[in-house]
Amino acid sequence: MRNMGLVQGKGLFTSEGSEWQKHRRMMQPAFQQKYLTRLHDVMVDSVFKMLDEWSQHGSGIPINIAAEMTQLTLKIVSLTLFSVDISAQSSELGNACRFAFEYVYGRMANPLSAPVIVPTPNNLKFRRAKRTIDQIVQGFIEKRRTQLNSPPDLLSLLLAAQDPEADPSQIDSNQFSNQQLQDEVITLMNAGHETSATTLSWLWVLLGEHPDVFSQLQQEIDSVLQGEPIKTKHLSQLPYTRQVIDESLRLRNPGLGIMRQAEEEDEIDGYRIPKGSNCILLNAHMVRHPDFWDEPNEFNPTRFAPENSVNRHKYAYFPFGAGPHICIGKNMALMELMIILVSVVQKFDVQLCPGQSFEIDPRFTLRPRYGVQVTLQPR
Repeated sequence: MRNMGLVQGKGLFTSEGSEWQKHRRMMQPAFQQKYLTRLHDVMVDSVFKMLDEWSQHGSGIPINIAAEMTQLTLKIVSLTLFSVDISAQSSELGNACRFAFEYVYGRMANPLSAPVIVPTPNNLKFRRAKRTIDQIVQGFIEKRRTQLNSPPDLLSLLLAAQDPEADPSQIDSNQFSNQQLQDEVITLMNAGHETSATTLSWLWVLLGEHPDVFSQLQQEIDSVLQGEPIKTKHLSQLPYTRQVIDESLRLRNPGLGIMRQAEEEDEIDGYRIPKGSNCILLNAHMVRHPDFWDEPNEFNPTRFAPENSVNRHKYAYFPFGAGPHICIGKNMALMELMIILVSVVQKFDVQLCPGQSFEIDPRFTLRPRYGVQVTLQPR
């Protein structure tokens, strides 16, 4: 948490207590389904531009699809947040974000890193990147506050957000300040693209290793969409596609687990939990526990069919967290994953290149250390 705060400030991911509760109340309406549907076309358009580039790449030539997913999700998150594409290598904000996020991930993996105040070359570069991010994001916010016709993106919704429990006469405490908005925007930029990119990277690995699942996925998509681009109405008409995503999240969740701090002393199965202890709920353990899952190490999307999920414990599977702290962007992330997966599968057969090693790089997310090399065959 402390390391993430270096770049995200006091955003929803790093704040706690009453401050977190207030920000969560204010941000929640922006992530309701009626607003998320406005972002559908932005996502589809971004994916189709990537697919056009792939078509010009030539079939059978390997690409690192993990890197492609990272660039795509960064593009989507920036366009849906503030209607600016920062994914290009020429983008000053994009490059600053890429370095700053990687810097923080590196510190998370290396607890003996020198304090940021120490003027090492890497620390100085991070401080410059952080200043760039803050200045550009603040510029977006200040410009948007005076803009008459704002685009229907998340920043517009957050600018208009109000705390329903605040005193309506206290305007300053009822809305986000520029600094608070900056921290929340940077938080959403980071979490909103890294987790989705990691999920998609592992999804292509699992589908490449299970061609029978890939074939069934293609059949459902072809049958429902009939060659048309995916629309919001299709999201609920592709049950097997959603099961594939759920099963991928089960076996290859982008997060290691959920960290919580014990507010009071407690005891679980005879183990004393002192007050103030940091506790981690491990996703990888729960989703492979034989008490809750049959053949837990097997990739089997149909385990998420309704008839197979009826009696499952609700906390046996929590890819987006659980309880009041469940990921605020869950519905947006699922819509994005569905759109990207369906659009790619419509256009290409994705095949893994042989001889790869899929080791986990345990940083902010558990991404494939060496990327994912695939070849693309147009359908």
